[in-house]
Amino acid sequence: MPLTKEHLEHYIENGYVVVEGALTDDDLQPVIDDYADVVDEVAHELHGQSQISDLFAGESFERRLARIADEHEETYHADDRFDVGATRRRGTFEFLRNPRLLDLAEGFIGPEIDCNSITHVRAKLPTDKSRERESNVAPWHQDAIFTTMEAHHILQLTVWLPLCDATEENGCLQISPGVHAERIVYWRGLPQKDSVSVPMKKGDVIFIHKLCPHGSGPNRTDGIRWCMDIRYQKSGEPSPRPEWPSLVARSRRDPASETRYEEWRDAWAAALEKHPKKLGREKPSEPRPYTGEMYLEER
Repeated sequence: MPLTKEHLEHYIENGYVVVEGALTDDDLQPVIDDYADVVDEVAHELHGQSQISDLFAGESFERRLARIADEHEETYHADDRFDVGATRRRGTFEFLRNPRLLDLAEGFIGPEIDCNSITHVRAKLPTDKSRERESNVAPWHQDAIFTTMEAHHILQLTVWLPLCDATEENGCLQISPGVHAERIVYWRGLPQKDSVSVPMKKGDVIFIHKLCPHGSGPNRTDGIRWCMDIRYQKSGEPSPRPEWPSLVARSRRDPASETRYEEWRDAWAAALEKHPKKLGREKPSEPRPYTGEMYLEER
């Protein structure tokens, strides 16, 4: 599905836009297959250690990890184990370079596209506050704050997509439209202004401006809201998380420069050996005007 003038106008006015039916089941299946394999490996490992009573092999992708976590508390809280850098699967890598996805991203940031390391696959497991279980409940934030100061000005695009339907019951995104136009970075204490829930179907994609406040609530179902959030930026600009690897997802100027899977896989392995956890950095404590790029220059 092409990016339309109406999509761009909605994005500029509201700070986000949903492109419905942007991706097909075939587009998403490589990521789902990768993570079904990861969950299967976890099940066999824990079952072999007698830490769970069953492999739960008959459960669907949307439920299997939750059933494992019902019996194994550490799995519920082991978000890092299921993330992109930790798993480093080929299907997921190739999805980051999916032509349908990049064609849409190109409309926001141009034809030279890097995918930086603030890119995640998340399993929002069922919430149970009585057991202190609040998996991937995202507090209100702007993506502009997750950065080095060197990279705070860059033109970065957040791409969020569900791997199964995202509903109000399982914790879909919530957005504060229009706040991005204030051009303020709320480094701490972001006020939650009028917000809207954004339910999405599998195959829909939402594009979010880095200054647009958003979050998500609890998962009140017994299944999992699997999703992926990706950060694309203009190539050649500094990465907001340079300790972990970016990749060149598309270069129309020099296609030979695009990152190969083996390069990306090995770079992640080396980076995580050196920095198993993301580095903490000093950031401002008060809101500050944003003076970086908002949109492509020609707009």
